[in-house]
Amino acid sequence: MRNKIEPKKRVNIVSLQMVKESSVLYAGRKCNSPQALYQLFAPFIENKDREHLVMAGLNQKLEPTIIQTIHIGTINQSLAFPRDILKAALLSNSVSICIAHNHPSGDETASLADIQLTARLEKAAKLLQIKLQDHLIIGSTGKFLSMRAEGHISEDT
Repeated sequence: MRNKIEPKKRVNIVSLQMVKESSVLYAGRKCNSPQALYQLFAPFIENKDREHLVMAGLNQKLEPTIIQTIHIGTINQSLAFPRDILKAALLSNSVSICIAHNHPSGDETASLADIQLTARLEKAAKLLQIKLQDHLIIGSTGKFLSMRAEGHISEDT
């Protein structure tokens, strides 16, 4: 019996890089409170007609260095996975992250899916030595909920 020789497989050699689309001035400078996070995220997602999930990558001083829209969903859900959220955090060398999404209904109450995403993201980020600072849910104008303040994010992460 003859050994069949497999054809060679071509493997792509790649490099990854982030591409800056634009920039914004953030007056608050640091993301060290739910109110500061709200001020950062509200211009991007407040009063949208569909759910938008955004992530901010932070440096050691809790200053935002990047903001990325992770997903735009429907009127009542946005499907997001930790790998999608953490990809930009890794590429930008973020020490920690915070995420936010809006509820077009105006009700900032966390759903079971919101709580589960927060738990999965916190666990995945911890494995990569990235701290999940907070997950904000933005409702109607000026109203928001902090998942950390509600006890859904550990104090030790």
